[in-house]
Amino acid sequence: MTDDPFSPSGPDSQPESGGGTPEEDARLRELLRAGSEAAPGDAFSAVFAVRSRVRRGRVLRGGLTACVVAGLVAGVVLVPTRSSPSHAPQVATGTTQPTYHLTGALVSFNSCAAYLSYLRSQAMATVGPYGLQSDSGYDDGQKTAVGGGILPYGDLYAGLAQGASGATANSSPAASDNSYSQTDDQVAGVDEPDTVKTNGNDVVTLEGSTLRVLDLQAQVVGSLQLAGDTGGGFLLAGDQALVLSSTSVTGPEPLGFGEPYFNSPQPASSPAMAQVAVVDLSVPTQPRLLRTFLFDGTIVAARLVGGQVRLVLQTDGPRITFVTPSSTGSSDAATAANRSLIAGSTLDEWLPAWQVENPDGSTTALQPVASCDSVARPQQASGLSTISILSLDPTSSAPGPGMSVVAAGDTVYATADQIYVAGPAGNNPYPDAGVVQYGCCTVMPPHGASTRIYAFETPTSGPPVFEGAGSVPGWLINSYAMDEDSNGLLRVASTSQSSAGTTESQITVLSDSRGHLAEVGTAGGLGRGEYIRAVRFIGEQAYVVTFQTFDPLYIVDLSDPHQPVLAGHLDQPGFSEFLYPLPGQRLLGVGVQLSDDEPSGLIVATYDVSNPAQPRRLDSSVLASGYQYVAQGYDPHAFLYWSPVNLALVAVPSDGTYTGSGGGSSAVAAYQIGAGGQLTRTATLSHGTDLATRSVVIGSQVWAITSGGVVTADLTDLPATTWHPY
Repeated sequence: MTDDPFSPSGPDSQPESGGGTPEEDARLRELLRAGSEAAPGDAFSAVFAVRSRVRRGRVLRGGLTACVVAGLVAGVVLVPTRSSPSHAPQVATGTTQPTYHLTGALVSFNSCAAYLSYLRSQAMATVGPYGLQSDSGYDDGQKTAVGGGILPYGDLYAGLAQGASGATANSSPAASDNSYSQTDDQVAGVDEPDTVKTNGNDVVTLEGSTLRVLDLQAQVVGSLQLAGDTGGGFLLAGDQALVLSSTSVTGPEPLGFGEPYFNSPQPASSPAMAQVAVVDLSVPTQPRLLRTFLFDGTIVAARLVGGQVRLVLQTDGPRITFVTPSSTGSSDAATAANRSLIAGSTLDEWLPAWQVENPDGSTTALQPVASCDSVARPQQASGLSTISILSLDPTSSAPGPGMSVVAAGDTVYATADQIYVAGPAGNNPYPDAGVVQYGCCTVMPPHGASTRIYAFETPTSGPPVFEGAGSVPGWLINSYAMDEDSNGLLRVASTSQSSAGTTESQITVLSDSRGHLAEVGTAGGLGRGEYIRAVRFIGEQAYVVTFQTFDPLYIVDLSDPHQPVLAGHLDQPGFSEFLYPLPGQRLLGVGVQLSDDEPSGLIVATYDVSNPAQPRRLDSSVLASGYQYVAQGYDPHAFLYWSPVNLALVAVPSDGTYTGSGGGSSAVAAYQIGAGGQLTRTATLSHGTDLATRSVVIGSQVWAITSGGVVTADLTDLPATTWHPY
């Protein structure tokens, strides 16, 4: 069978060993409704959250863990387009915040009393013996923040759709001593958090809770141990590193397949807290913690633009620690106590707040992110989640004023001056009839679901400004499903499902019109019976990967957005995890290899898409063999394209010697891309069983960053390497 990365992988893909028991199937449906680690609004993210647990070695225990959709084949659509309790700390309210009076898409509360009354009434409808609960019985706050985002299938895996620019800080046409690579970002000039950053003079890495500074000889010259879970990565702004983390609510983790399932959830404790630790690196040998910003909720996304960090936060309820049956003796008593807590809740407990923790452990008073009369809501009730947007100057002791909307937001797309936040529309993102399951593992999104998108202008000074809101049918796969063109139009790719269970995908073009994001054009009917697994907008083209069974590579012309025309197609098998634009109207794909209709490893392939009527696969190469890659997925920031020498660096989770949880070695594979798209694997950069996660190019050297040290090699002398332990 011909393998091809252009057909997408599903987060629910696992090895096939037959269907699960009825109890396991019921558990899967329950997990999907609960959302697992995922924010509400994406049925697929529950399965992807399970895959992330597989990556951490917690789930592979049999039962449904053996399920996989076999023989998956994808289609890529190329669409050219036109241009806390009552004694909780009190929030200081003396700061002056701008007031918003909104009409149309959002409604301002106008008074603090109206804001508090609205949230109390909404909370009374969902409060139970374990606090604010979803329909599944899991507490709404049990969404674990992973990698700086509350949606594992959202911002953390944004590049699973298609990679980013791969631009260099020094854009000289050939490698030189002062050129170096940067993080692959979705939008040029809008930096994303990662675990490795460089300014060309030093390389900063984040491994677990250890921040290290390395010189150009790959020697550690300074390090700092930070507190907490630093899985959100960090941003590098001048001489300061901003390390991001979000702590989840203490409570039960969703059970792995095959584990005993109890109908009643375990108690949750304190609400989630987001942290941004500011570390001074002006003296590389002495990294110094300056301050830590603490925010209610979790970090959905962070972007660095012009030295300013833009944060999107989500809170899922008041700053209240609810009681549980274990403390009251019965569910009825716990529910009554929690209703009493809601009835007596105060403004201070509901307003999302921030404070600063100093290195000595002392903290400042809580301050509101946005005053209550600067909080808005959609015209229709949208639950208790609140998204907040604010800017953070690393040199300042306080964040800038923010704006909040009482709505869920799990996917963020940002440009230099705009932020778009997308989330599920309505109160219940998991309707009872929503999740449709075929066999053991093919999961479709809820029928009739839609996604609400909020647009904000982010000026260089002052608070964010709400610009408009609109909706698209279905669900977004991640941030790469949104893109703003040169005319300020927002293009959105989504998958929707009919009441009959039929899926199709569409691209919707939205324009800001008097506070509304109004639809100006759409291309529908893409991949009928399938759903999106990858999206990338490149100039006037949109690449949309769909999958279900067998599909071609579709090419649809949207020069006239009202009348899309099918231009051509190419039949191809395989999963697609990641696509990257190459020069000369070519694409590189990293995907899951199929053998005997089952996933068996990873491959790399190149494609010529210069003629939409006749797309061609140019070459392919086996990246790594072994089933484990399907469960682990592919991290887009693990890819780097160094354009001066046409070199693709692909970090893989293991070289195939898988030995169980955390076992096996891994490497960074170096591929030379020829003039005709040929792939030549010139080196495999690794060291023992150390986990290789990133690659960096500095001057004439390539670095492979691993958990135990750095492997370096000269670009002109691959594959010869040198090992530098930490």
